[in-house]
Amino acid sequence: MTTATRGKRGPYAKTAETKATIAKAALDVVRELGHGGLTTAEVSERAGVSEATRFYHFPTRDHLLVAAMEAAEAENEAFMGADADNAQVGLEDIPGRIARRGMTNVNDLRLFASLAGQATDPEHPAHDFLKRHNERAVQGYAQGIRLRMAEGLAHPDLDPDSVARHMVAIWNGLQSQWLIDPSFDLADEIVQAWRRLTGQPAMEAKKALEQLLDQI
Repeated sequence: MTTATRGKRGPYAKTAETKATIAKAALDVVRELGHGGLTTAEVSERAGVSEATRFYHFPTRDHLLVAAMEAAEAENEAFMGADADNAQVGLEDIPGRIARRGMTNVNDLRLFASLAGQATDPEHPAHDFLKRHNERAVQGYAQGIRLRMAEGLAHPDLDPDSVARHMVAIWNGLQSQWLIDPSFDLADEIVQAWRRLTGQPAMEAKKALEQLLDQI
């Protein structure tokens, strides 16, 4: 790599670092004060940047809220990646572990619910974020369903993409209910929904019957 090339890369790296610092500061504010308590001045102060610099990267408060949600999602993806590499964590455990992690960051969930409602407007900064989020979620669940089908834990006639979309809808709906009335175990409800959607109880009953017949 030449000196000239390194010189060209420098500003881009600095820009990315500054944006990440501001996004992390926004997430910290959301987690401490809730998304309603976020102000652009507070984020700028915590990030150690001027209002002008903050404005250059995130021109509105809504852009900051989306940046905070993206930072939270990056943390969740790292968490899921660690689970995927952990041989002791089964496919059935992952949805519950993700949900339980969300329950420890309630202000993250409140922010997501707020942005999800506003994202129906194609002009809102949250629109593209929620579109990407839903696409990744559907792809992830569909992959998980295919793996479960291969292991005999999900019904072989399922359409993985369709079931994945249903799972996203159920997850968001249960999460919204829990935010209003946290009297039930969100993680347990999500695990049960995951099992029912994939047909796991029927597959377990079929396997138990086959084992019984083998013993006769």
